[in-house]
Amino acid sequence: MNKAIILAVFLLLILMNTPCLLFNIQKVKGNTAKIYIRADGSIDPLTANITRQDDAIYVFTDNNYYPIAVERDNITLDGDGFTLQALNGTGIDISGRSNVTIKNMKIERCGQQVSVANGIYLDYSFDNVIFNVSIINTRGTAIGLSYSSGNRIHHNFLKNNGIHLYQTTNNKIHNNTFVKSIIELKGDRDRVYYNNFTEGEINIYGEYNHVYENFITKNRMEGIYVGGNFNNVTANNITECEYGLLLRGHHGNLLRENKMVGNTINFGLLNEGETEAYNDVDASNTVDGKPIYFWNNIKHTTVPLDAGAVILRECANITVRDLYLERNLQGILLVSSHNCTISNNTITENGDSTYPLSGGIKLLQSSNIDISGNNITNNNEAGIELVESWSNTISENLLLKNKVIGVDILESNYTVVSGNNFLNNLRGIRVFSLAYYSTINGNNILGPGIYGIELSATLANVTDNNIVYYSHGIDIYSKFNKIVGNNIMENYGTGVYISHAENNTFYHNNFVDNVKHVSWEYYSAGYANSWDDGYPNGGNYWSGYEDRYSNATEIDKSGIWDTPYVITDVNIDNYPLMTPTKSITRKFAVYSNLEVEICSNSSISYFQFDLNLRQISFNVTGPTETVGFFNLSIPSNLLWGDFFLYIDGLLLVENVDYTETYNGTHYIFYVTYVHSTHKFEVEATEVIPELSPLSILPVIAVLSILTVALVKKKSFRK
Repeated sequence: MNKAIILAVFLLLILMNTPCLLFNIQKVKGNTAKIYIRADGSIDPLTANITRQDDAIYVFTDNNYYPIAVERDNITLDGDGFTLQALNGTGIDISGRSNVTIKNMKIERCGQQVSVANGIYLDYSFDNVIFNVSIINTRGTAIGLSYSSGNRIHHNFLKNNGIHLYQTTNNKIHNNTFVKSIIELKGDRDRVYYNNFTEGEINIYGEYNHVYENFITKNRMEGIYVGGNFNNVTANNITECEYGLLLRGHHGNLLRENKMVGNTINFGLLNEGETEAYNDVDASNTVDGKPIYFWNNIKHTTVPLDAGAVILRECANITVRDLYLERNLQGILLVSSHNCTISNNTITENGDSTYPLSGGIKLLQSSNIDISGNNITNNNEAGIELVESWSNTISENLLLKNKVIGVDILESNYTVVSGNNFLNNLRGIRVFSLAYYSTINGNNILGPGIYGIELSATLANVTDNNIVYYSHGIDIYSKFNKIVGNNIMENYGTGVYISHAENNTFYHNNFVDNVKHVSWEYYSAGYANSWDDGYPNGGNYWSGYEDRYSNATEIDKSGIWDTPYVITDVNIDNYPLMTPTKSITRKFAVYSNLEVEICSNSSISYFQFDLNLRQISFNVTGPTETVGFFNLSIPSNLLWGDFFLYIDGLLLVENVDYTETYNGTHYIFYVTYVHSTHKFEVEATEVIPELSPLSILPVIAVLSILTVALVKKKSFRK
């Protein structure tokens, strides 16, 4: 028999008679998944790369790769520069221990094979020291402390993790370097000082902690967040972070000599509990070198001109004027303050959409505040926001390019918003739920944006505003509001959008050149609103009316058409106006990017430009025997030379029937007439040349050359 076959049979017999080798293998005695320093001083297992030099000093002799549990007090664990890499758990556990020193080692990648682990963990641990340890890329926290006190953590390097303290007291964390790491203080009376953070932060949730002289830079969140009570935060430097220092509205926190420089948002007060909170923040705290004025219960004074941020709590008769306030969570915040003036300030780049009650100017439970003449621009939330406030006035301000909304009125009554200029805010004005008796008057609200005015409150008066170039000029979701005398023009979605709104009154508004004057959410068409003020006061002016109702005539020289303007079956303007209630400037696109402007108190219809005739023509309509006018502005590169004006086919005489002026770019014609319906024609001797076949020959030649070149290139590639 072949020797190989004999050997195979022999091995098979051995295996058949020793099944335990395959199916009943015994565990090796001793635990190779963890290293222990036992209470009796022994090291388990003996194969660990740790030596005991005397009764209390343990030193690494090489790298170790298993978690270490310390069961003995009053010892030193010295890594001697070696690495602990405990992939399957917490690096070093000194829970329940006292007077243990851990030093001179690297701890890396702890817990990578489990759901969460710490680099070093202390639970009910007291008077321990962690010194000169590098802890990198732990699955959980670099150093976790719970129910522990008197511990000292200093001169360590931490990356991609942090230190977490829970229900702790009287621990010291100092002179450490943090990279992409944080400290969370959820205990009391702990101290954090002299640390350096790069892309790191300190979060304070507990009480009576002292955080001082830390340097924090380039964090993508807060440098320091104060969310507890009675903490002392002093002399910290916070630079180039997303947020510098944010103070939640709790009690008794003391802030001194903190410097916030170059942060996207330097400083701010968060909304929770502000009305009850009392914090001590003096002017030694600065933002970009300018003092923070955080006043509590101050009266009858003026905020100094060097202010970098202004927060007034329970103040009265304060003047805030002539300041430049930028890059804070709030430029100006008033909480439970009354009878103050905010005027002539520039407030820019404040606020953040992550946090409510942030932006340019914020009022919370405040009254009789006059906000006037301010430039409020490029703020990241609302330009001005009122919450649970009453009897405040917002007037003559410029609100420009505020990212979310110009003015937001929330649960605030008797607010007056008048004479402001809103330009290019995403939303203009919102009067929101439980806000009553608001007056929105005489504002210029110019888009583009989502809406000019949103009404979801009741009993508001919206009068004499210009609402131009929004997706929705007015969004209305409520009842018993009056919308009167507004210019609602050139909105590229709809002039008024109605959803679940009824018993509102609309009259004397000018609906001009909106893509759609009024539209409805699909289930709201049956909700009835009033669209006129009866006869002879009349309803609204609707551009395009003559096209829709070509047979309509005037009622008894009243300036009112005899045919109602039907919106839905239950929403009808019974007395539509023939002409706008105020002079309107309209723009008509005529050729390429050229526009003609007509400012008139007449209704303008059937506007046309005829290139071949070198002619502009249009109709004017108005109440019989009243005086009408128009100011016609024509680009000088559209029509030029000698002009001839006709009314109803009759030639007009310059300086008798009209005047002509030239401003260097436009020819301007001013014409008056007695109203009925007239056709005007303006002809010129010169006109912009039409793109003729001869003029496009060079273009065709170039395209032909390119085509040949591409064909040759493709042929070459073949």
